[in-house]
Amino acid sequence: MKTMSSLSEDLLMDQYAQPAFLPPLWRVIFQEAMRGHHILFSKSLLQSINEETVLQGAANETLEEFCVHLFAAPDLKSIRTMISFLPQDEQKQLFAIYLKMMQSLREENKISMH
Repeated sequence: MKTMSSLSEDLLMDQYAQPAFLPPLWRVIFQEAMRGHHILFSKSLLQSINEETVLQGAANETLEEFCVHLFAAPDLKSIRTMISFLPQDEQKQLFAIYLKMMQSLREENKISMH
């Protein structure tokens, strides 16, 4: 017989099971992003971003390399800390990259489910 906590854990695992090609932490980040909850970024940064900022988001090589380190980070707290150390302009650029990546993952997930 399963305990209440294991049932809750099973429910969470089912809810965050997709996309299967992502590591578990990034599945949660992806699913929350699809719900409009951008948990990697501070509320103050999200409030300061407008559509124009996102559309102007041009990636630079430094941020691309930074993204590799984010993906390899061991937990959500580490990712959020790493992002917070960036200057605000780079955080905004990173947010634009993040949105494009989440859209790309969404499309990839649709393809893999069919």
